[in-house]
Amino acid sequence: MPAMFSMMNTVKSLSLAETSSEDGVTIMQLDRKLAQESIWAHETELPEVGGLLIAQPQIAELTGDPRLWQLVILLVEHGQRTVGLIINRPSSAKVGDLLAWGYSPSQADDANARLIHGAFADCQVYLGAFYPPNRIARQPVTLVHGQGHLQGSKEISPGIYTGGEQQASIEILEGRLDKGKFRFFSGQMQWEPGQLAREIQQGYWYTAACSRSIVLKQCLQLPVPLWKEILLLMGGQYAQIASKRYR
Repeated sequence: MPAMFSMMNTVKSLSLAETSSEDGVTIMQLDRKLAQESIWAHETELPEVGGLLIAQPQIAELTGDPRLWQLVILLVEHGQRTVGLIINRPSSAKVGDLLAWGYSPSQADDANARLIHGAFADCQVYLGAFYPPNRIARQPVTLVHGQGHLQGSKEISPGIYTGGEQQASIEILEGRLDKGKFRFFSGQMQWEPGQLAREIQQGYWYTAACSRSIVLKQCLQLPVPLWKEILLLMGGQYAQIASKRYR
């Protein structure tokens, strides 16, 4: 069984946030421009960088792992190995908690770490993967956003970027950017060569492409669960599957 299916439960401080969290905000409140962009999703024949893995309805039964129920994963790397981020599992932790637990942004000295803390301390952290409690501080933290002008950012697909924490922090503290336009993910899902292809053949995942608005919006108190929203947008058999699961 793949290693990603046998990991321990996450630490309580990084438990999944309740969907009724008072911190919940809608995409319209966070970014009106993003909310006005077209929203779409469609199936793809193969997984691709910037695309999605969407858990098939029976994945929990097939793997014996209920945590995989209705997962949506953004692929940020797909080559010799595959790396992805779960995008619909908000935790109860904030960025300030990660910094207190020992997380240090890559290539950041103490001054830059304080800068990031000042800009993002109260921002929600999403579980990018499942991992043992004693490995919190060692998990890679990925910043995802739509701000292509930020120094140090990397475009993974049109309009979707990772990195650029330092300049983002400066612009937020100067009032030029809204911190709600950024998403932090703790941990990464990883597959060895050939592993993901086998899992798709075994019926674990659908593969899809989608508009950047789906990836960039905060996944908190959504009027429609993200898993359902994407399948409905994909139409056809996928919409039927989503409708059957939410009658």
